[in-house]
Amino acid sequence: MLYVDQIRALVDAGRASQLLLSHDRGWYDPAQPKGGLPKPYTHLGAVLMPRLIAAGIPEPTLRALVWDNPLAAFGR
Repeated sequence: MLYVDQIRALVDAGRASQLLLSHDRGWYDPAQPKGGLPKPYTHLGAVLMPRLIAAGIPEPTLRALVWDNPLAAFGR
């Protein structure tokens, strides 16, 4: 729950507008043959978001973390 606790602390500190979450989980491990086994890009939606909701982070804030803030940072 380390990520949930860190994200909760940043949101509670008023830093939600400076935070964005992405699917860039990565799977390549140079120590494994052929880089290891690929991990699906479902962790954010299937695991992290439900845990953040359970931690009491409001859905509008979560929308900002995965939609509004990345759009502001990278959108043209």
